[in-house]
Amino acid sequence: MKRSHTLFPLMVALAVGLCVAVYCSVRTATGVPAAANASATRAGTPEPSKLAAPQPELAPPGALDQRPPGADPAAPAAQEPVKDPRADPEARAEEQRKHRAYIAGVEATFRKEATDPRWSSATSAAVQAALASDAELRPLARGVECRARTCRVEIADDGSGKLGKLLPVFAQQVGQELPGAVADRIEDPAGGAKMILYMSRRDDAQAMTP
Repeated sequence: MKRSHTLFPLMVALAVGLCVAVYCSVRTATGVPAAANASATRAGTPEPSKLAAPQPELAPPGALDQRPPGADPAAPAAQEPVKDPRADPEARAEEQRKHRAYIAGVEATFRKEATDPRWSSATSAAVQAALASDAELRPLARGVECRARTCRVEIADDGSGKLGKLLPVFAQQVGQELPGAVADRIEDPAGGAKMILYMSRRDDAQAMTP
């Protein structure tokens, strides 16, 4: 009977020690204190596995995808490059086509213009005088035709680049009466070229618009 009283406290001590050992092993394996888990649960913090997945960011209203069909969605949308007429043959041909169409309209407008004999005579004389006043420009003059508000001046171009330096001086001399001007260079199949100037009077700035 005395032995039973002696063994009972020993068994209790062993049981307590076993519980402590099991608790320590569980705490070490999980790495999360039980008290911390209990506090998180009481605070209402969701477990990491139950957190909501991040939602994809939506594009702003009106934004359109400019990528062609079948393109990589991750690749940025490419912008169409602007063609330079100086380097792109197709762009240069298109610019020339537009210029020819514009000049054709200017020429047609001039041909439809009525003739004012008084203004035509006085203005033609002023233009011819300006051409004759320059020793280099005089031999290049090929014709002057004035109507009611526009003059058509034809000047030969030998391709030396000299005409580009002479024309600004000529335009300044007749600019008081003919401030508006449109120039067109025409190649001569037989060789050489000529410059056609359509010059309009001050009171009709839109006279050369087709």
